[in-house]
Amino acid sequence: MELTPTDTAARIDHPLGTVAGATFYFSPESAARAAAIGLDAVSLYAAGRGAVLGDVSPAEVDDTFFFFRSGMIAGIVEAARAIAPLDAILGAHLAAADDFATATFGGVDPSALAEFDAAAATVVAASPTGSWPLVDGYRSAPVPGEEAPAAFRRAILLRELRGGIHRDAVVAAGLNGAVACQFDRGDDYYLLHGFGEEDRVPGTPEVLAAKEAAQVATDRGMGERLAVLDPAGLQALVVGAEAMDAAWQAPVPVR
Repeated sequence: MELTPTDTAARIDHPLGTVAGATFYFSPESAARAAAIGLDAVSLYAAGRGAVLGDVSPAEVDDTFFFFRSGMIAGIVEAARAIAPLDAILGAHLAAADDFATATFGGVDPSALAEFDAAAATVVAASPTGSWPLVDGYRSAPVPGEEAPAAFRRAILLRELRGGIHRDAVVAAGLNGAVACQFDRGDDYYLLHGFGEEDRVPGTPEVLAAKEAAQVATDRGMGERLAVLDPAGLQALVVGAEAMDAAWQAPVPVR
């Protein structure tokens, strides 16, 4: 049975959310690049991911990071920029992504990476501009020439694309970032994003139904973006995403 675009969106959600998210952000490669400019991995995550937006204020970065407590990201970005210039932060963030890919995906079939990269590039090219700032920011950066870093950069783009679509769906469901995090992946995730007891709401049937509706809408919206692919392209996304996710759990050293 062939994958549908919506099925594919659901299949790649967890693998890309994991490998292109915290696994990369707090990797040894990110920590090393952060230390080289006087930062730590948390600061490079907030300020570096925010740096793809360009020369915007910490408050604007904070607003883009919808799923964090208001003000949390702005404070981290402001402190990081007091230590290192914006271009150095951006360079370190992107270089950390390339380092992570090189160190982690050496055992992945190169053809799987190439096919994933081609399919993801098609999706990104067909996606509108002006809707999701982080997507626009990442795709404005030059894509590396090496296969693993290039495929990983596009994995990050797909993750950000889903994140933008999810934010839209959460807002349309009448929810905020705190509620979206409260019932997702447990308390550690909720607390990591800066939320506390005062932000909690009761898990009523109405709230949980709204969250489920947002998730369904996210898969559907991401599926609409993936509909530009043929069945082989959809399969390439699944194979590549799952291969990258498996590789970080048992990375092959680069020799």
